[in-house]
Amino acid sequence: MKTFKITLLAALISSPLAAENIDKTWELGVFGDYIKSSTNKDAKADWSQIEAGKSIGIDLQKIINDYWDVRIELAKTRYDVINGNDKDYGTRAGIDAIYKLEDSDLYVFAGVKRFNNVKSYNAVNIGAGYNFQVSDRLSFYTEAAIYKDVDYGFIDQGVKLGLKYAFGDVEQAPVIAKPTPAVQPVVAKVLDSDNDGVADGVDRCANTPATVKVDSKGCTLYSEHAVEIKLNIAFANNSSIVQPALVDDIRRLADFMKEYTATSVEIEGHSSATGPADYNLMLSQKRADAVKSILINKFNIEASRLTSKGYGESQLLSTETTRTANQLNRRVVAKIATSAKKIVTK
Repeated sequence: MKTFKITLLAALISSPLAAENIDKTWELGVFGDYIKSSTNKDAKADWSQIEAGKSIGIDLQKIINDYWDVRIELAKTRYDVINGNDKDYGTRAGIDAIYKLEDSDLYVFAGVKRFNNVKSYNAVNIGAGYNFQVSDRLSFYTEAAIYKDVDYGFIDQGVKLGLKYAFGDVEQAPVIAKPTPAVQPVVAKVLDSDNDGVADGVDRCANTPATVKVDSKGCTLYSEHAVEIKLNIAFANNSSIVQPALVDDIRRLADFMKEYTATSVEIEGHSSATGPADYNLMLSQKRADAVKSILINKFNIEASRLTSKGYGESQLLSTETTRTANQLNRRVVAKIATSAKKIVTK
């Protein structure tokens, strides 16, 4: 068997998941929130002594780029009125501009809203939120906001908890094509007892199966063909824990190594340039070690066939400092290539 070349690029971070494997275009959310009316309203009869309200609603968010989104929302609210002795219902609708902080799940937003409850009025709002990624498409989010009533001068406050689903195309992994094995010509037969196309006078391999092709000596013909496997693994920001959804990708690598038992691999860890270089080097080593540990402890690959090494930010795929470039540099990619023999059949 020929010697083979192995390259394993390992690296890091990413929101998730898959969130990196989806080209997001829209996000649809459902939420509940709590609105605390201004304390000045609960003492006014013309506001029915309105206090606090609980809402349910939906929002639709358009992904503009790595930093900006636009969102519209609609909510229905049940308010406590008359010092909590009665209930009243209202609606809220509006639009927000959202700015996402780089390399963070935090974001800030500002917008305008139309409230219709005891009275109808317009408001401007500002707030901040945090996004918890569950999978490539699903996430939880929580927000806090203040609403400035521009018609009457009051200030309300609100907190929100919601669930979002992302729409967009899934990035497809490249398909690896295997070369067609080369076939050696068969020598014309004269006297051929095993009917393999080679005369008995030069046939060194008697009784070869009728279904295989042979060389000029009458022996089974083999072709050598390249086989390889590639692996993509993403880590959460500042974490060396492999997400459960990606363990099956590591299983493919383990199955490959069990089939081709002469293979061994070096696991290389790589990072983006964000943060101190010595910290990135340490974190890239931890991620490479995490992949190695799963191969050994979960899939029973011999430790002697595995090595791991962190390269930190020394081998960037992109030298830009944008959020997209940082996500590209935070990567785990494994590639193992070798050659294998296969009997050439007729």
